[in-house]
Amino acid sequence: MIRLLPYLLAVLSALYPASTHAVTMTELLDTNEIPAPVVYGTNDPTIQIIVPFLPKDLNQGEKRPSLVLIHGGGWKGGDPTIFFPTAKYYAARGIPSFSIGYRLAKQETNALGVPECLADCRAAMRYLRSHSTEYGIDPEKIAVLGDSAGGHLAACLGTIPDPKDSAGVSSAANLMIPCNPIVDMGPGEGNTNSWFRVIQKGAAMDKKPTPESIIPTPDQIAVAKSVSPLAFVSAKSAPALVMHGLDDSIVTPEQSRKFAEALKAAGVPVKLVLIPGARHAFILPKYTASEESVVETMITVDRFLAKNGYLKGEPTLIVSPSPAWIPKPRSTPQSSPSPAVR
Repeated sequence: MIRLLPYLLAVLSALYPASTHAVTMTELLDTNEIPAPVVYGTNDPTIQIIVPFLPKDLNQGEKRPSLVLIHGGGWKGGDPTIFFPTAKYYAARGIPSFSIGYRLAKQETNALGVPECLADCRAAMRYLRSHSTEYGIDPEKIAVLGDSAGGHLAACLGTIPDPKDSAGVSSAANLMIPCNPIVDMGPGEGNTNSWFRVIQKGAAMDKKPTPESIIPTPDQIAVAKSVSPLAFVSAKSAPALVMHGLDDSIVTPEQSRKFAEALKAAGVPVKLVLIPGARHAFILPKYTASEESVVETMITVDRFLAKNGYLKGEPTLIVSPSPAWIPKPRSTPQSSPSPAVR
């Protein structure tokens, strides 16, 4: 082993030059030195927050591309902490990265819903653009990555026409990376589609709703369409990397296939990555995927950002010497982890 050490060091030096630092998921999961959140909204300052992870070499006056991360949780749960390791990595790679929170949907009929979740994400985007000088970001190069419900919200920011605020500040994404996203919010076969029930709220969101409670009304269908990215795909949509696990039992991969096909038909640059064996929320640390799979996914994102001019150089993320976590058990046999790209 001692004889091999110089060789190993030489290999690592070639892979990771002195100007970069190889980082593991174990390091990224360290909760020390988490930045203080900033508040972007006044409706709920404890939730309407942005947690900024800035590159250590960011100089005053610089304008760099940036990345916004939107957590999932069925619009009813989750928080920005789940994407802290991801934000730390891309900040270390050189781009300001922001994990955002948004008000969550409630069951009560007149309570918050998916449109309010989207409105908060738009408010966060406007805040960042309005404070672009403070955070060293290029307001014309903001990429958005989201998982599950966050993937839906990221896709909304990349497709649905932007209602600019009174100052004309845009909330649109310039690049989108939706992971296992819901892109069609309408009622499914039998009107039992769980995300449509979040649109309906009330008794429809019960664990065992009655048949009557899930019958869609025209108003509910209209609301669902208003927050369905698939319905708004056009030539003006943001370029996209769409990723989905083929073993996803929560959101069918067909959602991502249809979305990618629609973007391609509209002439929008899109890359579809379907991952055999991957379950729902495959990009999240300490969840359904192994560390190796999460690292591979994050490197895929890294290369996509680099291809679009958001990053420079090669990825620096590597697998920990000892597993950083053990994935949640699965009920079906795991298939090949190699991604299928379309």
